[in-house]
Amino acid sequence: MGTLFTPPKTMPLLLPSLAWVCGLVFIYSDIPYIYGLVVLLLLLWHRTIVFFFIVGLSYASVMLAWQQHQFVVDSSWLNQRVNIQATIDEVRQTPQYTRLRLSHVQRDDGQGLAAKVDVYVYQYQQNLKPDMQVSLSAKLHPPRNKKNPAYFDYEQYMFHQGVVLVGSTSNIDVRNKSISWLEQGRQTIRSVLQSLEQDKQGVLLALLLADRSQIPLAIDDAFAASGATHLLAISGLHMGLVAAWGFMLMWWLITRREAWIVRFPVRLIALSSGLLLAFAYALLADFPIPAQRAFLMLLAGVLAWMIRAKSSPLNTMFAALILITLFDPASVLSISLWLSFVATSALLIWAKSMPKVESIYAKAWLWLKAVFWVSIIASLATLPLIAYVFERLPAWSLFANILLVPLYALWVLPLALLGELFALLGGSTWAVHVFEWSGFGIGLGNQILIGIHNLPAGSLWLRGDLPWMFIVLAVCLVGAGFLWLRQQRWLAGFTLALSLLLFASVMTSERNVERSDLYVWDVGQGASALLSLPSFSLVVDVPGKRGSKFNGGTIAAQNMRHLGLLHADAVVLSHAQSDHAGGFERLMASLNDVGEIWLADIPENHVYFQHLQQYQNIRWLKQGDAFKITGALVQVLWPPQGLVVNNSNNASLVLNITLNTGQHLLFAGDMEAPVEASIAHEVQNVDVMLMPHHGSKTSSTRQFVKKVRPKTVIAQTGYKNHYGFPKEEVVKRYKHVGAKVLNTADGYVRIQLDKM
Repeated sequence: MGTLFTPPKTMPLLLPSLAWVCGLVFIYSDIPYIYGLVVLLLLLWHRTIVFFFIVGLSYASVMLAWQQHQFVVDSSWLNQRVNIQATIDEVRQTPQYTRLRLSHVQRDDGQGLAAKVDVYVYQYQQNLKPDMQVSLSAKLHPPRNKKNPAYFDYEQYMFHQGVVLVGSTSNIDVRNKSISWLEQGRQTIRSVLQSLEQDKQGVLLALLLADRSQIPLAIDDAFAASGATHLLAISGLHMGLVAAWGFMLMWWLITRREAWIVRFPVRLIALSSGLLLAFAYALLADFPIPAQRAFLMLLAGVLAWMIRAKSSPLNTMFAALILITLFDPASVLSISLWLSFVATSALLIWAKSMPKVESIYAKAWLWLKAVFWVSIIASLATLPLIAYVFERLPAWSLFANILLVPLYALWVLPLALLGELFALLGGSTWAVHVFEWSGFGIGLGNQILIGIHNLPAGSLWLRGDLPWMFIVLAVCLVGAGFLWLRQQRWLAGFTLALSLLLFASVMTSERNVERSDLYVWDVGQGASALLSLPSFSLVVDVPGKRGSKFNGGTIAAQNMRHLGLLHADAVVLSHAQSDHAGGFERLMASLNDVGEIWLADIPENHVYFQHLQQYQNIRWLKQGDAFKITGALVQVLWPPQGLVVNNSNNASLVLNITLNTGQHLLFAGDMEAPVEASIAHEVQNVDVMLMPHHGSKTSSTRQFVKKVRPKTVIAQTGYKNHYGFPKEEVVKRYKHVGAKVLNTADGYVRIQLDKM
């Protein structure tokens, strides 16, 4: 057989790893264009490629079939409350809930599950710890994706986490409180860290135990916006540093005596020591997935040295890639794997061109330069992936990493590990002091991050409707790197600067909206909609638990970015309940700009929305107000100014919006029968309306429905919600007057208003 491509002799694993990965991706990915990889393989016809592609294809098929078999669940587990006994694998506590990941799950009748179950507890449960055996009653269901144009693939994520069912409970019985010695060590570390401030404690928990749930949201956002989130994960950087310290310490100890140098294989012992220390570090953190991959990469490097392979350092990367995906074939779809692979490969290519020096001063200077270049190269090499996955442009990433990587590598992490050692050895007093020293570095780093976050362009979101732009950026960066290696530095710099400027300019601009559309998002049991008009975007409600990182505000913003929109001209918060207003802060944090906030001018709102008083652009609305926005007239039908009610639903801001094209839209919040009776004379023959109170029997009275006679009515409900919304009798009322009834439980709704 012929070939169109012959790999360098120094990289014999290039073709096998390429073909192997393509075989895995072909099975694990459901993205249609992935199948074009087969065409590529045929074009690069080569025995090695074909063989390893088939091997990867076969291996992935077997592993996927085995995983799916583990996920087979009898219908008797679903749609009813079941009593189960299980072992707690993991406990994650947040201000909103406690999440338990359970294994060895068994029902009262003896039937068990091979996969894991996630159970949420909304009352604080401090006494629950991993390894405990518990019994509880819960109503379970399979993980389900929200059906929106843009969405986080929650089903696939849970599948790769080995979780088959999720649910909630309130009553938990602890049957066996005994925990392993490893878990006792982790609890000791947590106990010692409790004396620290919340922001420092949260970061140290992330660094030592892979638990990011305690990091304050503002700090977590600053890490993400600055491109420094990798510092919080136990991944390649941390594992590599720990292994390097273990290597250097053992090397120093053995080389103290000449006899040991002659008698023992110094390098092999030092490498093995570094590997063991990294293994212990990851084991104490319960071996999170990024740490597993980083350890396998380290292992591949040690094995490559042991067999004395005379090959390019990149060949070791290909060996590590095969090894990692052999243990976890689904990791081919993991962003963390490819970020590590791309960054490390770029660094290896650069390191190969570094000069060799003998002077200790020259080595020190070279090391300082290396820290600088490592930050630059890693930031640029991973930029297209980070920008694509997170839809953010970390404009100050280079600056942030140049400052924070040395701080964390030389101060925060070493002291954190030393404090961890003291805590495990029983020296809690020493541990507290050392953790405080480490916390000093964390506090300094947090101040830097907050400062960067507050800089111009410190938190830029990107539009999500131009995915091809990320490929263009990646090609341009590869081209700039190629020119740099060929010593064409000026041309490389020009190419780099031009490509970054063009990318930032295009991706931070907004799509020109030419038509009027109403989008009603699938946000579960809550309410959120977008009225997108030419030159004006109005968000109507954003649900969620205040302080949570992912909620309806996140979903609404993500879908707006998918439409090419990066700002909202106004946001309506209909009333003071979390299922309509709790996600506002996440919406603001997930867009580049939010204009006005529209609130009903009543006492309850002045108290409930007190945290929004810092924003100067609040428009307080009352019954009788009318004003124009671009493309429409807004009329406020309810509530009267100063209204005091016992039921927040009847304080909902009710808006009648008439478009310039003549359509009438009614946004009614959760208003109930008394409000409907008060405003019925002001609305009739509505084109589109959001069903009041999600379709509850307390709203949508027969008289009101007959008066309004909407052409289309949309119920905003959660999939199989326990309220039974929308109620069947309510749906019948709307259908009786000829309305088309839609429900976000079946997926998001788009109404093309120009075509009505």
